[in-house]
Amino acid sequence: MENYPTFAWHGFMDEQLRQWRKDWLDALNQLTDIELQKTSWLDMVQTNQHWSFIEFMCTYFDDLYLRDNYLYQLHNGTVTLQEYTILFDWHMALSQYKEPKDVYDPYAILNDPLWIEIVKMGVAAKEELLSILDDEEKAILKEKTDYKKFI
Repeated sequence: MENYPTFAWHGFMDEQLRQWRKDWLDALNQLTDIELQKTSWLDMVQTNQHWSFIEFMCTYFDDLYLRDNYLYQLHNGTVTLQEYTILFDWHMALSQYKEPKDVYDPYAILNDPLWIEIVKMGVAAKEELLSILDDEEKAILKEKTDYKKFI
């Protein structure tokens, strides 16, 4: 566990836990919203790198420390076993996804049937996850992201 940031070791402070879960739910929301992906990834005017395939993936896997398939988050209670079980198939498909050309070709990714299927899997998992979250977290996961307010 020494590769994890020190703030994440045993028992997040309440605010850190809330912020991590908000960031996690935001990432889930963005990775399961094909319309947001189309509008933000294909917007050639905006210059904020977050609104790209590679950054969506890095936010989810790297910023949230999910490369170990939720092992650490399960260990420290950041996510529940039920949440993990709901997301498992989608998470694994997402982690194994290989873009058709390269990570900087949003047209190829957005037209890739495999990517579209992964997004659909994510939407189904998101709907199931909504059934077990509290109202505050449901609101985060349901919120429509207006990427233009961040550019």
